[in-house]
Amino acid sequence: MSSNKPNNQSTGAFGQQQVQDLFALLSEFNPVTSGAKAVDQAKRTVESLISAMELFVQSMDNMNQVASRVNRLLDDIEGPMRQVMPHVNGALGAVNKLAEVSGALNELSKRLGPLMAFMPQASKPKEPTAPTTPDAS
Repeated sequence: MSSNKPNNQSTGAFGQQQVQDLFALLSEFNPVTSGAKAVDQAKRTVESLISAMELFVQSMDNMNQVASRVNRLLDDIEGPMRQVMPHVNGALGAVNKLAEVSGALNELSKRLGPLMAFMPQASKPKEPTAPTTPDAS
């Protein structure tokens, strides 16, 4: 006959194996190492944040230098440009008027072309036939 004695390790409320498993689980959870890992991660995060802020400050300094250079360039150019622009506008107006006059003259020459056929052509002036003598001094 077989024995009907229950196995304490498998059926008991807390057998020796379950207690060992519980201690193994509790030993894996070490708040000191977890805290050290959290502190290390926080330190790396703060270092990354500081380096990102340093890069941002450096970028803003570079942008400020560029803006200062552009402002100086505009200050150097703005005065002379204000003096020249009225003359440039006047010159452009004169060029436009010349273009209009040129177009009108071209149109006039096209219209007068047939009329010029009826006009007598001036003959070339006669060249002197007598040879010129050099001055004898």
